[in-house]
Amino acid sequence: MDKQKLIEALDAAIAKHEGNSVAKVILGLTKQVWQIDWTVAPFDIISHYLEFDIPYFYRFMSMDLGDEKEEEQLLMEWISSRNALNKESKANLPALVEELNRLRVDARNS
Repeated sequence: MDKQKLIEALDAAIAKHEGNSVAKVILGLTKQVWQIDWTVAPFDIISHYLEFDIPYFYRFMSMDLGDEKEEEQLLMEWISSRNALNKESKANLPALVEELNRLRVDARNS
């Protein structure tokens, strides 16, 4: 797996979802996880997001160095975006899982 390509693809996806705070946070959390372990399934990441499982993501964040400000900002965005998690955004989560699966497969195959 070329993690650099995977992270670049995630950054592009984050930019693409700029107006969608829920997707942006999920993609940012996925980036934090996949920087450490790209084998974690998107469904698992989103499940932990829905459970508001900050310790789960903090464990990944604590394993790398250098992007602490980005991590703090991401956690703040997550907290502030909790109210944006409505029926419509929940309905879009399966598509986000699929998008993340495609990103990972594309990065692995390139």
